[in-house]
Parts: sequence; structure tokens; C-alpha cells
Amino acid sequence: MAATQDKNKKTEIEIFVINKVKEFREAAKLSKRKLSLELRLNHNYVNNVENPKSSAKYNLNQLNELAKIFKCTIADFIPSPYIKTDTIEEYMELHPKIKAKYEIMAKNYEEKERKKIEEKERKKKEKAAMKKKATSKKK
Repeated sequence: MAATQDKNKKTEIEIFVINKVKEFREAAKLSKRKLSLELRLNHNYVNNVENPKSSAKYNLNQLNELAKIFKCTIADFIPSPYIKTDTIEEYMELHPKIKAKYEIMAKNYEEKERKKIEEKERKKKEKAAMKKKATSKKK
């Protein structure tokens, strides 16, 4: 799958959903154009979604409408029980800008947590030192 990933702009789960919708579309003998118009979208939308080089995909609102059109459930478009691939990592690899933002956010979070721990340790040491000082004054 790694070789296709370079050309593909969609994750494995997105491709699964698109292929399921395509199966329903073909079974219903609906053209890509007709389905696009049924969804009240640009006449080329379904064509773009089904094109692996395009980043277009269905969102949840569209899947809901597709379920109505095909008289099925949204779950019929979703893999059961799930896709084994780490689709978050796959998504990040396909979207380097988002991955970079996430890495910065994660680094900042880790730094903030490290500082909190250091501050707690510092306060703990101060409290222990004050307690020790108070006890030595009593003697």
C-alpha cells in the first residue's frame, strides 16, 4: 500500500467508504453526475471523490444523505468492525502540514507537563525543607 500512498490522497478507511458508496451507486445504476446532483453538489463531485488522485471525500452529512438515497444505514458504508491500519498515522503522512502542527502541539504539551511536574517537585522540596527547619528550631 505504501507505493499507492504517494499517489493517493486518501486513507484506507476513506477509500473503503468511497468504494462502498460506489458499489451502492452502481447497483442503483446511478451515474456519478446524477448522484452528485442528488446530493445537491457540483455535478463533478462524485467523480472527484472516486478519483484516487483527488483529495475529495464524503463527509458525515453526505453519508447521511447517501443512506437515504440508497435506503440503507450509514453503517453500511463503514468497515466492520474496523480497519486494522493506523489510519490516524496514515492521515498524518498524507497531510504533512497537519502532522507538523500536531508535533508542535504535542511537544508544547509535553513541555508544559514537564514544567508542572518540576514545579510540584520544587514545592514538595520547599515544604520538606520548611518542615525540617521548623522541627530543628523546636529542638
